[in-house]
Amino acid sequence: MNKLLELLRHGLSYVVPLTRRLPSEHSGWLEVTLHRGHKELNTAEANYSYGSLERVLRYGLLFAPIGAQEPALVLGLGGGSVIKLLRQERGLTAPITALELDAAVIEVAATEFGVRPDAQLRIICADALAWVAQAPAAAFGLVVVDLFLGLELPAGLHEAGFWRHLHRVLRPGGYVVFNLLMTTELWPDGQELPEFLAGLGFEVKDLEVETYNRLLVLRKPSV
Repeated sequence: MNKLLELLRHGLSYVVPLTRRLPSEHSGWLEVTLHRGHKELNTAEANYSYGSLERVLRYGLLFAPIGAQEPALVLGLGGGSVIKLLRQERGLTAPITALELDAAVIEVAATEFGVRPDAQLRIICADALAWVAQAPAAAFGLVVVDLFLGLELPAGLHEAGFWRHLHRVLRPGGYVVFNLLMTTELWPDGQELPEFLAGLGFEVKDLEVETYNRLLVLRKPSV
């Protein structure tokens, strides 16, 4: 019966979008929408996974050519579309550690999108900024930073300390892909973020993506 209902919902989604709303402590409401057979995770303000965000991160990862055996850190799991991008499109076989503040989002990733912890995927419900401050040095070859709550970024991204820790946990030759909006301004230590990051030793690529998104792709030079 459940299989039949799923087939009926899938077919109906080509006629009208079907949305299920779930409460979230941090985002108010989460919306899982099935439209034309494709499922997305959104809030009232923003796409969280499998929509425009997936296109943005897919593009950004083109500029981060890491090897299949480089461990990855994902700050902001969402529905887990970035995990599928890394596994299925980029061929990453190394372990992935994913941080997500919102337990409701982790539950939706599992039940709606099949993204669950396994031997190669560790999912941690915690404040990503606090976790990075305690993470071991040179542990990751790739870090994906997508920490939006709606359309807002955490205040900690304005602090120089977070970016210093990010530089510390990244392996030489590794990459960071950071998603932000065109209108976002971050000034750690009174410097524009790209200038500050260059001063830390990153190679910085600043990309405009689609209409509203901007990506910073950072590389830590090899020693």
